[in-house]
Amino acid sequence: MMWLETPAPAHRQPHEDAQRLLEEIAFMESRLAEIGHDGDCAYEKAMIRFYHQQVAARREHLSRL
Repeated sequence: MMWLETPAPAHRQPHEDAQRLLEEIAFMESRLAEIGHDGDCAYEKAMIRFYHQQVAARREHLSRL
């Protein structure tokens, strides 16, 4: 997945970084909505945990901009 491994270029402005983080958060939250809150199998439960961790990390990063 591109958003997980693409570092921000050095020439980006803070508002561009914030926009990218907001887009990533929106993507992950939409995936969480598709999967549901409790998941049907171990894979979905792992993905739910992963997305929650990633959303939290991006929100933290966003708060530091």
